[in-house]
Amino acid sequence: MSFQTLEVELDHGRVRPTTAETLPDKARALLTILAAPAEATPPARSLGAAMRELNVQARGQLSDLSTNPRHLDDFGK
Repeated sequence: MSFQTLEVELDHGRVRPTTAETLPDKARALLTILAAPAEATPPARSLGAAMRELNVQARGQLSDLSTNPRHLDDFGK
């Protein structure tokens, strides 16, 4: 007995190979269903951006220290 591993996609219950290899005409197989990839999450907003969107009144410019790489140069040292 020989084994072959192919990456396939399921489309409305039909199995379709994703590579150039073809499926055999007749065979017995075990199918492992992998979880669908999670949808990309939107990038996190900075605190300064969130405060600007909420029209928060503040003295000076609303900015985050984390967005300026100079503030992180010695972080963790």
